[in-house]
Amino acid sequence: MNFQLEERPPGWSERAPIQIRHELLLPAAPERVFEVLADSPRWTTWFKGMRRVRIDGAATGVGALRTVWVGPTRVQEHFIVWEPGRRMTFHVVQSSSPGLRVMVEDFQIAPDANGSKLTITIGLEVKGPFRLVPGLFRFVVGRLAGGSLGIATVFPSG
Repeated sequence: MNFQLEERPPGWSERAPIQIRHELLLPAAPERVFEVLADSPRWTTWFKGMRRVRIDGAATGVGALRTVWVGPTRVQEHFIVWEPGRRMTFHVVQSSSPGLRVMVEDFQIAPDANGSKLTITIGLEVKGPFRLVPGLFRFVVGRLAGGSLGIATVFPSG
């Protein structure tokens, strides 16, 4: 079964009712970090728990669409920001799991003295009875989305 989610504009994750944020310092230029993020099929090599990626339309750029399988969940993602070397944002269009009204993931890359600083912000809004347990959703989504921290393995420190 698929559950449809609502869209939100870029930047919404910064003011979402539930936020999950990770910051990583990576020993690579912002362009290289973006290149790894832009290669959707290879996410399964570094995103812990991601079992499969299917490209559902354009593979890159604003409007790109993909379906990913992470843990027991399948979600379809639509890219709404695509700024090479700087930023990539997508929102979840549909999910195999109930309870989410909105989910937006924002990957921002900034130059750092030793490479790049990658800031990952996930914004969530839950619906129905799930509004009573936002902490549970934050925990579950945080665990599943925490696989994105595996990108650090692509850029091992010297």
